[in-house]
Amino acid sequence: MPKGVVFPVSSLSERPRRRSTAKQRAVLEALREQENFRSAQQLYLDVRQKRQLGIGLTSVYRILRTLADDRIAETQRAEDGEILYRLRTGTGHRHYLVCRRCGAAVGFTPVEIEEHTHRLSRQHHYTDVTHYVDLYGICPRCRAAPGSERSAGRPHPAALHADDRRLP
Repeated sequence: MPKGVVFPVSSLSERPRRRSTAKQRAVLEALREQENFRSAQQLYLDVRQKRQLGIGLTSVYRILRTLADDRIAETQRAEDGEILYRLRTGTGHRHYLVCRRCGAAVGFTPVEIEEHTHRLSRQHHYTDVTHYVDLYGICPRCRAAPGSERSAGRPHPAALHADDRRLP
């Protein structure tokens, strides 16, 4: 991404457009490299190791939060509650089946749950209702990986080193 590129801001937001910095571009580049959901710690290690950029973990968290707020990145909660990030792949509301080892994700929209949520909200006069449907498992690629049978502890994606991540 060339220097001076301006991040788009969602039309729902009243915030002014932001100028990009080298640190923001480095985090965006790290997000572009994989489709998997990854933790801020993984992205931090990636930026530090591959780009030799002096950036702190706090800056990575702040940049990711801004990207999520501006709907450039999407988030998914891991089983332990940690927020994982990736570049947004669509504009609609989605849920994901996430591999707890590599972060690979399969998007889906459970129509029945969405409709029931809408009906229940209307029935009880609730507004601004949100919900989370999180599904976790081991993807076929990770299950077939050498040594997967001895990995009963099911490491969270954030526990993986940047070089250990696999694409779906």
